[in-house]
Amino acid sequence: MKHIKFLGIPFSAGQPLCGVEHAPDILRNELRNDELEIDDLGDLDFSLCGEHTSGIIKNEKLCGLGNALISEVIAGENLKDSFLLNVGGDHGLALGTIHGLLHHYPDLIVVWVDAHGDINTPLSSSSGNFHGMPLSFLMNGCQGREDFQWLRKRLPANRLIYMGPRDLDSEEKAIIEDAGIQYYSSDDINEFGSELLLQHALRIADPERKCRIHLSFDVDVFDGNDVEATGTRVMNGPRRNEILKLGSLLGQTGRLVSMDLVEINPDIAQVDKVSETIQLSLQFTLGVLNNLVSEKSEEKKSRDNALLFHRTTDVPYPVRMRNYQSHCFSEPYGHLCHL
Repeated sequence: MKHIKFLGIPFSAGQPLCGVEHAPDILRNELRNDELEIDDLGDLDFSLCGEHTSGIIKNEKLCGLGNALISEVIAGENLKDSFLLNVGGDHGLALGTIHGLLHHYPDLIVVWVDAHGDINTPLSSSSGNFHGMPLSFLMNGCQGREDFQWLRKRLPANRLIYMGPRDLDSEEKAIIEDAGIQYYSSDDINEFGSELLLQHALRIADPERKCRIHLSFDVDVFDGNDVEATGTRVMNGPRRNEILKLGSLLGQTGRLVSMDLVEINPDIAQVDKVSETIQLSLQFTLGVLNNLVSEKSEEKKSRDNALLFHRTTDVPYPVRMRNYQSHCFSEPYGHLCHL
């Protein structure tokens, strides 16, 4: 098993609700009760990054400089033979975590597991909340915003995979479709299963199985009835067993190097519902951590038998024939990008 490092990121400026900043301490204490050996890197301090303000991006300076701090810390961390667990905080922190990881792994693949797209631009966002924008900055750079001019790395669209979204703004749909981003909705997961779709997605994004993988996990991907202690619940989610399986499968690839765990808010639900959300999030996280294998262990498997690398003919006919975008036709069974 890889060496696990825990980084607390109590970042809450990307959305308006207090409480997400408390999640790192809660998860830290829960994980201490498990048998895993974890190196605790402590919590980041955002007190000098700016103040809470209004504007086209709410708390813009705090979001920009806060993510610069996150990126700098992760870029400077020794991650050799290590797995980095980033516990937030809201999903706006993913700009900094992924940007920092791109310093270590320029060919990084990001599996974004979320009920939302989080790819609005400052101009397309109806709320101005930054936790709905990090992917647009990762793909397009600073977009003329002064507090984001530190951005140097880019995440190409072909290395981003959505799993579980079902609540997208119309502008987000257009951005995802125009960029040709792989997109697998909660309905897809319930119909075809997370294992099949993950096989499919990773085959497209990385047919040679050489790229490292980052998992950015928002707890609101679970059905809103399963998680109440999160700020933007969405109903009609994937079956919980499919999401739990997804985490375990990613751990078993031998290429998963890091994970974000975000949007747990213990201040907005009753105590019993908070406990349910934390326990489900912990179950998912432990499924990832307990299934981590080294890259060398994964290389021992033959190419045909590799868990997440199956032949096109192994994929059921209905999936192979679902071509949603004309520019995806070069792939034998399409991107399953449907909006």
